[in-house]
Amino acid sequence: MTDILRNNWFVVLIAIIIIGFIGYFIYDTNKDNVSAKTANNEQVVASINKDDITADDLYDESTPYDGSTIYNMYKNAVIDQSIKTTKDLKKQASTLESNIKSNASSQSDDYESTLTTELAKYGYASYEELNEYCLTSVKEKEMNKKYITKHFDEVRKAWEEKSPRTVSIIKMEVSDADNLTETEAKKKSNIEKALEKESFADVAKAFSEDSNTANKKGFAGYVDSDSTSSDSSSTSTVPADVVTAAIALKKGETSDWVTVTSSSGTSLYKVYVKETNAKKIFNAKSDTVSNQALYAILNSDSSLSYKILDSYAKKLDIKFNDKDTKKKFDSYVKTTYGGDQ
Repeated sequence: MTDILRNNWFVVLIAIIIIGFIGYFIYDTNKDNVSAKTANNEQVVASINKDDITADDLYDESTPYDGSTIYNMYKNAVIDQSIKTTKDLKKQASTLESNIKSNASSQSDDYESTLTTELAKYGYASYEELNEYCLTSVKEKEMNKKYITKHFDEVRKAWEEKSPRTVSIIKMEVSDADNLTETEAKKKSNIEKALEKESFADVAKAFSEDSNTANKKGFAGYVDSDSTSSDSSSTSTVPADVVTAAIALKKGETSDWVTVTSSSGTSLYKVYVKETNAKKIFNAKSDTVSNQALYAILNSDSSLSYKILDSYAKKLDIKFNDKDTKKKFDSYVKTTYGGDQ
């Protein structure tokens, strides 16, 4: 059940592993001579817009006072104060929380303990703070989307190099791709003839044997060159070889038959490229597609998440009041993101 929170965020929102870390910006007017501060007799190690983080806040049973915990508490505070909590975000958080609990409980009877351990990595003290974690997660997504929407032309280049597109598929299961049975050969011929006269969507609805997409007129969603990796292909509706075929096509084109052999058997696929315009994909009506595009953009530029948090943190009054805490924070950020902080 390692990293169960990340895995279930993927299940709920975008069907890819999604809770990425974001970057860092710190403004410290007294970085070389910082005095200690206390709140309720506890040492304050950092403050963000007068919201104090104390030394006691940074301890948990598994990773006391380490750089990642400090960083995550800092990140959580910046997100919370930068993005307003709305009814829609609360609803998204509740959905995420329910799905995480459901998936966790199906994997272990002691899921609350496991989730507590996972939550600690993100700066939360216990299982009871799962909803708070979920709310911060959806607010982080909102923050990233707002920034990318505003700066789309600046951030699109690295993403577009991965050939983003939306695709539809037709799947036909066969016993042996090189020796089709009479029934299989007839069906293959019928599909090919239908594609000459009808739209790919209509043919997919009538003939495709893929249970996930046939009732959606073959629409399989978002793919890019990263979708051919082993991690992505193991969970994607579109097999890696089919993605590779799609990447070679232009908008409106259909591939030749692609043979895919897996543990479940052998299948023949046709893939159709529905959209290649990056802006249209990012602004897609489908939340699944737009979310996949959002995280693909973030993953395509390792410095982008840093820039996003930087832009929001600059608007806040951020100070570290403890040199050791700041040192651990800086070390973690430099190791994780690189560069001078």
